[in-house]
Amino acid sequence: METLGPLELAFAALVLVTAYAVRGTAGFGGQTLAVPLLVLVLPLPTVVSTVVVFTMMSSIGHWMRDWRRISWREIARLLPYSLAGVLAGLYVLHQVEMRTLIRILGVFIIFYSIFALATANRPLRIAGRYRGAARAAFSTLAGAASAVFGAGSGPIYAIYFNQLWMERDVFRVTITTILAFQASMRIAGYVQLGFYDQDVLILVAAGVPMVVIGAGIGDWLAGRLDQHWFDRGISALLLVSGVALLLK
Repeated sequence: METLGPLELAFAALVLVTAYAVRGTAGFGGQTLAVPLLVLVLPLPTVVSTVVVFTMMSSIGHWMRDWRRISWREIARLLPYSLAGVLAGLYVLHQVEMRTLIRILGVFIIFYSIFALATANRPLRIAGRYRGAARAAFSTLAGAASAVFGAGSGPIYAIYFNQLWMERDVFRVTITTILAFQASMRIAGYVQLGFYDQDVLILVAAGVPMVVIGAGIGDWLAGRLDQHWFDRGISALLLVSGVALLLK
């Protein structure tokens, strides 16, 4: 693994604090923000295998506080498709050359951020009769994107959950829960691919304080920010990171 200098270490720490503050505020988005930025200074396998552990950890606080609000019915509907997507994504991750994956990640992040900015004032709505097909498509895509890129699954799930008109706290803890289930599948797959070497375990240990700080900031900010401008700012940052990945 590459040795990080002081500026790169400071950058990585800032990214983790910011990303998990975002996740604490919205219930998702931490991985989508962390991965493309961290890949600028670390290899993709190192980033996805590290960040997924932080995702599991950051879910604990949500569960302890709001577990009674989890919509288990929706979790049960989504899990089979998520598993299929994760398995497909792990296969792609094992087969495709890393530089190509980074370029694809850049394109994926750019398209996602443009979509998010374009729909900020007009959220995507899906007719009720197509909701079952949308559930299967979005959940499979979310599983595959998370396994390959370590990013994108939260916002993809959010598109589907937004159709259900959930109460805000139910939305946050339910999306956190499906992401945690998905993360456990990915961790098992990454172990099989041999991603968890000593360097990655050291990075996980070093990143824990940053994640805890970010999660605390996110819980404090939840409900205090103008969500519309908050989402637009995150999308703009993602657009910049996607372009940076293409130029890397």
